[in-house]
Amino acid sequence: MAGDASQEEKESVQQWLEADERNRKDFRALRSLYDLILAHWPDGRQRVEPPQPAKKGNRPWSEWLKIAAAILITFTCSQYFFHPAPLKDDAAMQTLHVPAGQRAELTLADGTKVWLNSLTTFTFPDRFASASREVFLEGEAYFEVTHDETKPFAVHAKSYEIRVLGTEFNVSAYKNRFAPFEASLLKGSIEVVLPDGSQTIQIQPGSRLYEKDNQLLTGSIADYDHFLWKKGIISFENERMEAILNQLQLYYDITIQNENPFVKDLRYTGKFRTKDGIEHVLNVLKIPTGLRYHKDNEANFILIK
Repeated sequence: MAGDASQEEKESVQQWLEADERNRKDFRALRSLYDLILAHWPDGRQRVEPPQPAKKGNRPWSEWLKIAAAILITFTCSQYFFHPAPLKDDAAMQTLHVPAGQRAELTLADGTKVWLNSLTTFTFPDRFASASREVFLEGEAYFEVTHDETKPFAVHAKSYEIRVLGTEFNVSAYKNRFAPFEASLLKGSIEVVLPDGSQTIQIQPGSRLYEKDNQLLTGSIADYDHFLWKKGIISFENERMEAILNQLQLYYDITIQNENPFVKDLRYTGKFRTKDGIEHVLNVLKIPTGLRYHKDNEANFILIK
């Protein structure tokens, strides 16, 4: 893939590809992974030399360890979360799942940038070969779509279809009951096709389309800081504790039971780094209220008293 194989090696790989369709599927999946790595590490084609004793301007050992860990994580994700499947025009679909408390960023074949939130599953082709660009989402994602009038971009999320040409928007479409469908537009224009196909709703920048009480409503984006999740930040703006706990359950894939009715309606404003973990968030929230909690790691359960 890097282009530095010998002729003998190239012939060996070609024979392997021709031997079995499964080999070709594996190769396409590895090719997609390789392109994904290059998107994050543009100098990935170059040989990585071992770190030398620390000198001015050299990377410290800790940075080399971070790079090694990042590459290892990427290949581990490919082993467990990328599932290639055949597609028309010899393209292959890839499925990426983001674990609880994590997030991911990737660039699609057309240059579209996608950020994926915790517990999100995203399915996309390794290349857009047909007349349209279609992807599938379960969870939350932020899109910066590359403009292409000849190939409209479509996101299938829950039972909705979001159609765009080139724009910037956020979609939340978890199956979890704590997270109703919501599409927020920051730039450009999008159309949302209702599940039964009977109606198409177009929204303008600064607006959102969301589910509430089994109804589909439109309104203004209330808090742009919510989209800081792209940078690994959980943001609350005058949110009720009950809503915050629901969001924590979603992001960290844990069950929280609140037996303290006093704190349910308390409101908080603040920001937390996702990587600090759910206990850090609860420890900060309990300072002004004195709430207590118990975490059962084996049962993946938190009880608030």
